Formats: sequence, structure tokens, C-alpha cells
Amino acid sequence: MRTLSGFGEYLELQSGFPRGISNDFFLPAEIKERVEKGRLTIYADEKALFMIEPRKGFSKLYFRLKEQDAELPQHDGILAAYLTYREGRYPDSAADWLRGKGFAYKKTLVRYSVGDIIGNISDKGVVKPTSDEVYSMFGRFFSEVEADLPRPEHFDEKNSYCIRDDDGAPLGVLYDMGRTRIVAVDKKARGKGVGRRLYMALALDRTSVNKNHVFYAWIEPNNTASIAMYSSMGFVPDTTMTDCFIKE
Repeated sequence: MRTLSGFGEYLELQSGFPRGISNDFFLPAEIKERVEKGRLTIYADEKALFMIEPRKGFSKLYFRLKEQDAELPQHDGILAAYLTYREGRYPDSAADWLRGKGFAYKKTLVRYSVGDIIGNISDKGVVKPTSDEVYSMFGRFFSEVEADLPRPEHFDEKNSYCIRDDDGAPLGVLYDMGRTRIVAVDKKARGKGVGRRLYMALALDRTSVNKNHVFYAWIEPNNTASIAMYSSMGFVPDTTMTDCFIKE
């Protein structure tokens, strides 16, 4: 197993590694940016192509395999590998390979979707939070692996929403990462419609620019409160999910 010297070498190799046994859904431009900024290390041999991206407390693993007996590059610490469902199931070959390399199945997120947001919704109590408010709230209620947050320097204010109490402290925040939206609500404010208001604010924003009006919420199966809230808003379960495998 060797470390690739740069993006150009990756381009020369990647065409020889099909995505049949993989979890690599990066676009080449994304890989180039992360390699140039030193956030992505690429390893390869004749059987596999790996990319490892350090995050706070763990590293994300991306891979493409030619052969099932491919070996992981040496690595210390927690590795997290995500598999995306296709037509209601994740690629069995990739999941089997991860289990064979000592990864443990961590979680399944149930995805709820809604086809249309109807009505003229306006909520002046929903404001834009600071990055510190978002990361502080998520730090209290989610692990880094569970939330899979972007790095703080990539925080995008236009994709964030907040409701504060009378003293200005955040009662709830929502951060939209495209395919995944994460909501954190302070325990003292739960059951008071804070999560619903945050998500409807996001839905209204997206309705104005998204022609198909499809929005998604990724929820742990045992998070009955969130499931009840989304169901009451007209969301329905979707069979497309993501699974996380962890190696410590």
C-alpha cells in the first residue's frame, strides 16, 4: 500500500477501479480541492483505492475495490465508512467487506420525505444563528460521527436556522447539508413546536428555488419524537437510507 503523491496520480489510477464495491461518491473536483488543502490522503495498491479524511474525533473512509481480499491502509483511531442505499438496500459486497475488516454496523437512519409544502408560511421568530451556536448545540446532542458535521470553516449561514428565547439563547437550531438536515432542540423547549418551525422555515426557503419540492429528514429509528413530528407534518418514510460502519 502506498500513498499517492497528488491528484494527478489519483486520476491516472481511479479509472481502473470500478464503483461496484465502493462508497466513493466524490466528484473529481471535490477530491482535487481536498487533496490540495491537505484534508484528504489517498492510498492505493493493485487491489484497492482508499481515501481518508480526518475529522474531529474520527476519520471518514472512502474506498473502491477491485478484489474482496484488499487490505486497509494502516491507520490509528476511529474510521467511519458510510454506505448509501440504492433502490432500498445498500451494496452487500461493500458491507460484507467492511465487516470482514473489523467494522461494526453502527446505525441506520430512517429517511422521511414530503412531496409538496403547501401554504404561505412566514415565521419572523426564525433567525440565522452563528456558527458557534450551531456547533455548540450539536455538540450537546450529537456525537461528531452521528452528525458528520462539516468543518467550521465551511459553515454556511444561509443553510442554518435558529429560534432563540427571550434572553437570546438558542432554543433550537437546524443545519441543512443538502441531503442531510440536522435539528437540535434544547430539552426545555421540546414539545413546543420549535423543531416544526425550524423545518418549515427551511422548507419555505427551498420551495422557492426547488422545482420538485422534495425535502428529506434523516432520523434514528428509535427517535420516536422526531418521527412523530415529521409524520404530523405530512412526511412519509422513504426506503433510501444511509448506513454507518465503525472501526475503532
